[in-house]
This record gives sequence, structure tokens and C-alpha cells, in this order.
Amino acid sequence: MSKKIIVVGSYSVGLFLNGPIPLEGETQIANGFFETFGGKGSNQAVTARKMGGDVQMICKVGRDRYADDMLNMYKSIGMNTDSVLFSEDKGTSISAIIVDPDGRNAISNYLGANLDLTAKEAIDLIRAQEDKPFLVGFQLESDRDMVLECIKACADMNIPTLLDPAPAAPLPEWIYPHITYIKPNEHEAAVLSGISIQSTQDAFRAGRWFIEAGVREAIITLGENGTVYVTRDCEKYFEAIHVNAVDSTGAGDVFSGTLMTAMSQGMPMDRAIVYANCAASLSVTKSGVTESIPTIEKVNALFTKVCMERGM
Repeated sequence: MSKKIIVVGSYSVGLFLNGPIPLEGETQIANGFFETFGGKGSNQAVTARKMGGDVQMICKVGRDRYADDMLNMYKSIGMNTDSVLFSEDKGTSISAIIVDPDGRNAISNYLGANLDLTAKEAIDLIRAQEDKPFLVGFQLESDRDMVLECIKACADMNIPTLLDPAPAAPLPEWIYPHITYIKPNEHEAAVLSGISIQSTQDAFRAGRWFIEAGVREAIITLGENGTVYVTRDCEKYFEAIHVNAVDSTGAGDVFSGTLMTAMSQGMPMDRAIVYANCAASLSVTKSGVTESIPTIEKVNALFTKVCMERGM
């Protein structure tokens, strides 16, 4: 049985264009368009729920049709909406995403109501839980100071936290000892640690940097080059699961959401990382974000296959 996961973070409408990514000052013609649900926080919460997690999302949206669509989607997957708050003067966040024929993407975000969520609002909602949450997940698409204050408050309440530090932005040194798990990709890890990541060994160096800064466990995803996991007691490398990529948008969120659910269900970290890699790998074989979240049945089947191949 899953223990309660809370995700504090962002919701954004995703506006997708399929076609070449323009250079500066250049205009390109897209050959496709669709609108979908997005935002790093929401993507992770929805993934965690679809993987069987007990999830509650704390976010702020505008009073507009985009928020209505989001609430209906949350209810359709059985996710608690009691912690969705509303801004009175800002609209729901919007993300514009261009995906090229090779699956690469470029993203521009209007954060809107996401920036109106206050630390007090989020902390009060966390404290109001009947049972202490198993884990609280964060990202950096909301107000950074709000995120940092909430992470510290969770540490003070002895609630484990997972920070997915995207979009990448430098963090103050004092926050690291309050973070239980940090899950950057190679770009984000390089921005935070100052270590250029060109190899697995560089990723291990960055992982050690996070541990020395005070984080308990670091998981650094390297895309098609795999994942590294670093604690004070161990360093492990996990080979990537190779697939035919169509759209990599949201793969990191699928990884984080799946990882949180796997952890909440008692899966050991090495297996939880492989399980999350299975979900993320399947997600890049389809376009979109929430649309690309694989079913739990497909994730379980791939996980069983990979574990057999790797002798796990």
C-alpha cells in the first residue's frame, strides 16, 4: 500500500508545436499543434497517481477554463483536489513547447498563478494532513524562496523531501542539508555543482558534491547515458533503457513521479530507480506529457523484462 505523497509545485497548460526549432530571429512553420496538461509539479503528481500512488497536489491556478480542465482531469484519475488554490489576479500558467522531428524540444514558460503560491499556504496544507506525509516533492517552477522555505519547514517536521531542481537555478548553500533526495539531470547538476558533466565519472563527482553539501541521497539522470546514484555509503550506475525516442518532453517528470511512488510502496532505491527509468523510457516513445505517461501495466512488464536481463 502506498504512503501519502504530496507534491508542491506548478501546473501549466502545455501548448505544443511540432516542427523545426527556430534559431534566434528565425520563423519556422510548424506542421502540428495540440494543447495538453503540463507543469513539472503536476506532471510528477499525475504520474505518481497513475503509477498507483496516494498523491495530493498543492498548487495555485487562475480562475479560468484552463483550471477547470485541470480539476476535471485530476478528478478523473482519482487525485485529491482539496489543495488546489486560486489566484485572484493571475491566470493559469502556460508553457509553449516546440518539438522537432528528432524528439528534441525547446520550452518557454509563463509561470502566472504559480508564482502566487506562498510558503505559508503550502506549509499550512502540509501540516493539516491527518497523517504525516511519507514524502513531499518540489521543483523550481514556482517562487524559489517559497520552495526553499517549504523544504526547510518539512525538514523541521521530519518529513523527507525530494527536489527536482528544474528549471536549473543556483541554490543557497544553507538549503542542501534540509534536502533528503535531489534528482537533477546532467545539465541541472552542472549548474548547481559547477562541475561540467561529460561522463559518468563527472556525474559521480557531482553526486559527491551534493552529498558533501548536505543532501542525503543524489540521483542524477543522464538521458540515454543512464543514471547515477550517490550516498555517503555507495555509488551506483544504472544503464539506460534504449528506445526509439519521439518526444523527450516530460520524461524527467515521469521519472520523478514514478520514483516517488515506488519509494512510497517500499521498493528499495536501486529497484525504484530502474522502475522509474522504465516509465521514463516508455514515455519518450509518445508525444505529449500526460498523454505519454505509460500505463502501470506496461511499466511493470518492462521492469520485469529489464530485471531478468540484469539479474536483479
